[in-house]
Amino acid sequence: MLFTRPLLVPAILLMTALAACSNSQQQPSEAPAAEPPLVSTIEVSPASIIVWDELPARVSAFRTAGVRAQVSGLIVTRLFEEGSEVKKGQPLFELDATSYNADVASAAATLQKAEAVLAQATAEFERADALRASNNISDQAFGLANSQRAQSAADVAQAEAALKKAKLSLDLATIRAPLDGQIGAVTVGEGTLAEATSTNTLATIQQIGRVHIDIRQPASRLEHLRNLARSGGLKEAGTIPIEILAGEGTDDVISAKALFSDISVDEGTGNVRLRAEADNADRRLLPGMYVRARVPRGTYPDAISIPQQAVVRDTLGAPSVFVVNADGMATPTSIALGELVEGRYIVTEGLKANDKVVVEGQDKLSAGGPVRAVAFGAAPAAVAPQSTAPVATP
Repeated sequence: MLFTRPLLVPAILLMTALAACSNSQQQPSEAPAAEPPLVSTIEVSPASIIVWDELPARVSAFRTAGVRAQVSGLIVTRLFEEGSEVKKGQPLFELDATSYNADVASAAATLQKAEAVLAQATAEFERADALRASNNISDQAFGLANSQRAQSAADVAQAEAALKKAKLSLDLATIRAPLDGQIGAVTVGEGTLAEATSTNTLATIQQIGRVHIDIRQPASRLEHLRNLARSGGLKEAGTIPIEILAGEGTDDVISAKALFSDISVDEGTGNVRLRAEADNADRRLLPGMYVRARVPRGTYPDAISIPQQAVVRDTLGAPSVFVVNADGMATPTSIALGELVEGRYIVTEGLKANDKVVVEGQDKLSAGGPVRAVAFGAAPAAVAPQSTAPVATP
């Protein structure tokens, strides 16, 4: 027992030294510095912005004409292909013209007879006039000869008019296109009786190289559009540009121009019709088609706009954004917002040209501070991360 205690003291000292060395190895020499958050930004710049209303609209042909018979007759021949392009004056239908040929022959014979009577009456008048010079004819006989000559001349004029009318009826037996355009389906076939008194059309011709678009919009917007056109607030003073969305997306746009608006308001809807005109050389817009039309509601010549996701709101809903300065410091800035146009807010107060606004990464910022900025839409690898390795101690 006397030899045990001296051996125990060196063992305790050795264990204490080992434990101290172990603790010193587990503790780092220095904590790594926190890295600034990565955010994406845009640099704002003024630009002209037009605010649009998207409204329903319907397409109609530039001109439409129904093909009708002006004289009655049996349809003998159709002279065109359905759906083809026709020219004004082009023959479309041939009617049975037998009776009209007979009418022309009869009118011609009547005219010939009237001309013969006029020739005889003229000769008798000339003889009477010669006798009157020598006082060998009474005034009554001279007057009768003069009257017969005048009546015969009137009969000739009447016969000429009847012949002209008969020839016109014969010409109308060939039904022609009233205008240039594309002709549609035939509603009657060969062998059908076409009547001049019928209101039914034999076919319809439409001009669709240009088309009309009828837009229904609230009457309250009409005066605002007129003011924009008068003030030159639109692209071209005095005109109202219209955009027609022909497809499903917003990229498929056809330009149009406003022509006029109705002077009466629909009592049921409170809307007024605005008519626009658009070129349609490729026949993409067809009569009767429903489309969407974009009508300007206002213009901002030097507007600053930011993406909708750049806006941060507090508990009361007040909007603000983070602006990054040249030193890489993000600062919250209060702004005033205007209209939302295609996913972008128009900023009326709080920003100026060339300000760098944070679009993504605001959730990493509480009250501002240093940030690492990358252009909005660029890959995060565009910014090299700072080193986080611990500093070695000698």
